[in-house]
Amino acid sequence: MNKIKKFFFILLLIFFIINVIIVILWPIKTNLKFSNFEPYTKEVLQVLDLNKADSKKLYLETWQRERIYEYDQFTGLTESETTNFKFVNISKENGRLVSNNKNNCTNNIFFYGGETMFGYDVTDYQTIPFYFKEKLNDKFNNNKYCVYNFGRSTYFSTQENILFQKHILENKIKKNDILIFLNGINEKGNIEIINTKFISHNYNQLHKKYWNLYKSGFEIFLGTLPSTQFYEILRKKFKKINKTSKNETKKKEKQSEEILKVFNKNIDIRISICEKFELKCFSFLQPFIDDYGKKSLLKTNNNIIDISNVLNINENVIFIKNQFYSPKSNNLISEKILDIVENKIIY
Repeated sequence: MNKIKKFFFILLLIFFIINVIIVILWPIKTNLKFSNFEPYTKEVLQVLDLNKADSKKLYLETWQRERIYEYDQFTGLTESETTNFKFVNISKENGRLVSNNKNNCTNNIFFYGGETMFGYDVTDYQTIPFYFKEKLNDKFNNNKYCVYNFGRSTYFSTQENILFQKHILENKIKKNDILIFLNGINEKGNIEIINTKFISHNYNQLHKKYWNLYKSGFEIFLGTLPSTQFYEILRKKFKKINKTSKNETKKKEKQSEEILKVFNKNIDIRISICEKFELKCFSFLQPFIDDYGKKSLLKTNNNIIDISNVLNINENVIFIKNQFYSPKSNNLISEKILDIVENKIIY
């Protein structure tokens, strides 16, 4: 019996030591990784118009914050707030920073979309809404409009509509405001949004009889251990490597019909709300590399404004990576949007 106790004690001690070692070494390893890290190629640096030091700062502010995302009611997630950063500044109240706004605006222009609207891998002053505001000021020489960037990672038409309705309920949006939606690449139909399984599992686990909560607590405790997190990272990397493109193709083709139905309904809902509240709303089909015919499919909607060809995708570094737009692309898209909506602007 003593030998068994001793064995389990040693096992527990080893497990404890492993977790302590991971806690100590993981941040050291991460810091070493980023000490000489160059996140962007020379070509991308030229496009971003940043030196190596600033490009590294942009990358760290974008991807290595203490917490990149946080829970947002109804929509699922939002980027976490940042303050006094050099390149990436986000607030819950105003979205991503558009620094050339004034304090005396009489009307507002709200931009909604996914990570391309937010401006991943570009600075605050290289996003679509920033360029739009800059061009608006230059073209009409007035500061009547404040421009807000509510682009968020992974958002598609369903989440954008919900966020848009939240802003109406919070009295952010008023009569004659202009709303601009950029859609296409993220359309998913009725697929579960990111972290849905995790949130639903934990909610169900924590809503049990009081005397059974210890079971859920123990499971959560195990899940948060450094060794468990380390294992999960390795597992996900291995799973990603072994993911077959054939299965992914079949999955996306199967979703096509549902994607179009959901997209069409979301556009109809959006139009109805805008008419009811006397808002000027524009839904644009964004430029993106056609994903199994998705672009052609979404073009069939009669109420979408197609600007998908505004970029020459053969031009060098139109996309930074993963179809994130370069500053030049954001500039061209903002110019096209302004050309289309300018007749709705009150001078």
